[in-house]
Amino acid sequence: MDKYMSLAETSYYFLHQGGGFSSSAVLSALMFARDNDILKYQVRVWTFGQPRVGNRRFAEHYTEVLGSQTYRVTYGADIVPHIPPWQVLGYQHHPLEIHIINKTGDFYVCQNTVREDLDGAYRWPTIDTGVADHIDYFGKPEITNFDPLIEW
Repeated sequence: MDKYMSLAETSYYFLHQGGGFSSSAVLSALMFARDNDILKYQVRVWTFGQPRVGNRRFAEHYTEVLGSQTYRVTYGADIVPHIPPWQVLGYQHHPLEIHIINKTGDFYVCQNTVREDLDGAYRWPTIDTGVADHIDYFGKPEITNFDPLIEW
């Protein structure tokens, strides 16, 4: 029984920065949740600069399973959260996006819906995005005043 209790108290983190690898964290967390029904509530997923992973149906399913335990951090005019283009291929982000607006660490917590929030990363037209903001997430200020346990 003690062994089971220690497992129940453990959190399983899937973290990644860097484009396609952050997609792997999302897919790995979803597979872990599917295979570990009892432990899926201990999963926490943080991605930085994540591209769109799937279509609207995938985003809705992911949101249903792990949406309240996932934090997708974007910064400035990072191009990676804009790909693949939703207008052409129908890819969509899952919530919850935390968009770091500037180098001083101001941020915006986007609406918790499966769609593009115009105040998040999508505030930048794709033509105005680039790689510079993608390669330096950890050079930006930490989000020290964000509490993921607060419901937004």
